[in-house]
Amino acid sequence: MALKYLPTAAHGLKWMRRYYRENPQLDIKAASAALKRAEQTLAEFPFSGERYEDFETVREHRISGTSFSLLYTVSAETIMIIDLRDVRGNRSAEALREFNKTVRRENSL
Repeated sequence: MALKYLPTAAHGLKWMRRYYRENPQLDIKAASAALKRAEQTLAEFPFSGERYEDFETVREHRISGTSFSLLYTVSAETIMIIDLRDVRGNRSAEALREFNKTVRRENSL
């Protein structure tokens, strides 16, 4: 199944890159590899993530060995990444509001 990062995920991707660049004691290569593995897992097993809070169609897949997870939804042919979430914070609320307001309509979800 194809994976598509929605515009709402841009901030989370930037934050993850910045976080690993600003903390050189952390292994950015291992984190990048873990993200790739998470993407591959979702492509093969779209419903492997847990349902995210009270959002019926949103799932969360933890990225192994990191403090991040992928928030996503599954359409007929595509896994749409809503956010790359830092699980230590609550910033994803804004991405989910935007998803509910705009992205659902634009992608016929």
